[in-house]
Amino acid sequence: MENQDFKMSIKTVWVLVITNSLLMIVGALGKIQNWGFSQTLLVMGLILFFITWIIILSDMLKHNIYHKTFWVLTMFIMPSISSIFYLIQRNKLLRLGEKFS
Repeated sequence: MENQDFKMSIKTVWVLVITNSLLMIVGALGKIQNWGFSQTLLVMGLILFFITWIIILSDMLKHNIYHKTFWVLTMFIMPSISSIFYLIQRNKLLRLGEKFS
């Protein structure tokens, strides 16, 4: 039920989320400072963001989590924030989903 349900380990998903956030922040700061390689950082951050977004959304749809509709809608409205909160609350949501289904 816990971490082995991802197609990859939960640590790998966390590394992807943190890496894409850092690349996006550094790329945005680089754009402000007119760095030459800031576009590359932003593109790499966006690619990692979409990869992690698809991984987390597929995990949400695959499992019976508590308030699944809320979490899926939140992934479309606030994708970067909701993916972090979902990873923090994932085990609790899975337990509640099994309890109330």
